[in-house]
Order: sequence, then C-alpha cells, then structure tokens
Amino acid sequence: MPNTLTAIEPGPFVPELPEAETTVRDIILSERLGYSKPADIRKLIKRHASALEAMGSLRQSGVMIEAGKGAKREVTEYSLNRAQAAFIVSKARTPEATNLAIVIAELFAMHTENKLAPVDSAAAAELDAIAARAKARADVHALGREGWAIVSSFKRSGRKRRKLGALSRR
Repeated sequence: MPNTLTAIEPGPFVPELPEAETTVRDIILSERLGYSKPADIRKLIKRHASALEAMGSLRQSGVMIEAGKGAKREVTEYSLNRAQAAFIVSKARTPEATNLAIVIAELFAMHTENKLAPVDSAAAAELDAIAARAKARADVHALGREGWAIVSSFKRSGRKRRKLGALSRR
C-alpha cells in the first residue's frame, strides 16, 4: 500500500507567519490540522496548558462569537508560539496533524544526527537555550520520580506496619 503522507510545506497545513509575528491563533491552527469543529482545539490546549506554559507564555484573549439566533458570548482564544503549536500538533489526532508530526520527527532526527546546523551565532545561542531548558525539565521530572518513589516506599512501609500491628493485637 503506497504511503499517502507527503511532506508539508508552508501553505496547505502550516500557517505562514511573518518574521515579526511569533504566534498563530488557535482557530487557524485547528483549521490547518483538519478539525471538523475548529473550536475543539481549545479543549486540547486547556488540557495541556501547563506543558504549553513551559514553552512560553500562553497568550489568551476574550473574543465575542455569535452563538446562533444572534446570541453573542465571549470565548477564550489562544495564540500559540511555534513551539507550542508544534506540541499541539503532536497531540492532535487528525491525518493532517500526523503528517506534520512526521515532518517534525524527521527534522528532530536530522538534528540529533548533527545534520542541521545553526545559521548564525543567534541561532546557536537559541539552540543552547533550548537544550538548557530541556535539561532543566528532565531534572525536575527525575526529581519528581525520585520523590514519588520515596513517598511510595513510605506508604508501603506504613501498610506493613498496620498489618503487623493488627496481627500482634490478635
């Protein structure tokens, strides 16, 4: 069976962002990812808000929408930076998102094989900053796991004591 996935260039799925603009509106990203209800992407963004905030400020604003029969109500609209948008792409479950996630994964593979190089010192500094943030997140994650293991061992030992205590009372 032939592979139906193709490389994505800016345009059909990837919003073209001018250099000065660093964010993409959630609705635009949702449409490019093929959501049948574009506002559904907001549920995904809310679910992963803490991870998105690790990649920068999660920009949001209230916008008025028409909700049938002329009724108007305010909803929260998100503006994602490129890293946040890539993260949401990896979590979205649409064919278009899968296609784009594959492109991102291939670029990541090229990076880890040293096949990509920064174009200037500013790009090199940005790559170093990304690596430092990744290490900090990994350290926090490892500390969290270690802390959980300690708490779990206390809980297990507490259960044993209670069982032993119950047996000694008999």
